[in-house]
Amino acid sequence: MLPYLPKPWGRAASPVEQIIIAQEFTAGRVKRPQIAIATWIVPSIVAFGTDNQKQRLLPPTFRGDIFWCQLFSEPGAGSDLASLATKATRVDGGWRITGQKIWTTGAQYSQWGALLARTDPSAPKHNGITYFLLDMKSEGVQVKPLRELTGKEFFNTVYLDDVFVPDELVLGEVNRGWEVSRNTLTAERVSIGGSDSTFLPTLGEFVDFVRDYRFEGQFDQVARHRAGQLIAEGHATKLLNLRSTLLTLAGGDPMAPAAISKLLSMRTGQGYAEFAVSSFGTDAVIGDTERLPGKWGEYLLASRATTIYGGTSEVQLNIIAERLLGLPRDP
Repeated sequence: MLPYLPKPWGRAASPVEQIIIAQEFTAGRVKRPQIAIATWIVPSIVAFGTDNQKQRLLPPTFRGDIFWCQLFSEPGAGSDLASLATKATRVDGGWRITGQKIWTTGAQYSQWGALLARTDPSAPKHNGITYFLLDMKSEGVQVKPLRELTGKEFFNTVYLDDVFVPDELVLGEVNRGWEVSRNTLTAERVSIGGSDSTFLPTLGEFVDFVRDYRFEGQFDQVARHRAGQLIAEGHATKLLNLRSTLLTLAGGDPMAPAAISKLLSMRTGQGYAEFAVSSFGTDAVIGDTERLPGKWGEYLLASRATTIYGGTSEVQLNIIAERLLGLPRDP
């Protein structure tokens, strides 16, 4: 499932082995098994979890019996995640957690969640945060789906009202959750930049669209130039994603390269949708969203959020400025 993980959870595959595995799946037109958001959380459990946590949660996750959600963002702590206000108070045998999370993908379908809460309000904001593994069936957890531009409900608000989490479900050390969360967020950004998104058209889809319409004489010279530019950006994005992935697999710090990949991937995907909708016109807006051309209209609406989730474009630019260009930190 995730071959780069150490045995027994993966095959401890080298970067080259992982690229070969991915290429073989693609060449055989075999769709790889997916564990969705667990792709971001599982590496953190492997790196920081206890033996009991690993044995309890990883096998059913790999079997597809557990669907995960990520309970990080809050109404007042999205881009500035370290400002989170959800509070965890120590009690006998564990913690009582109260707060609100928002934009939680797939929470209504999830059995477990990765949760950040503040356990030491007197500490600096990046300290005093603890990473919890939350059973979504716990008493006091309320999930409210949010209707999106597309009319679908994939994101949610999650309310936590005095929810009890036992000590055995703290991931990593108490008050050291920011370190664990960075592991999860890095996996998220590499995944978002390097994989096909549910909310964005792929380079292959766009190339097929351009090829089909070019033969019908639908594009003038200006449109052909823009289409070529987007296709070139798409190929550049794939190479940037590959670089980020190789750096991650080699044990390097992929934060800045992943920020570049995420920034360009989302912008290019939005460009595909905008170009196609402008070409199809009203057919893309009122057509059946389950097939073309209506699917392009849905892509256009859904893609707007991609430059926000996983860290806004502004956050990615700050990461690039600070880590690659050596500019002063954003105050």
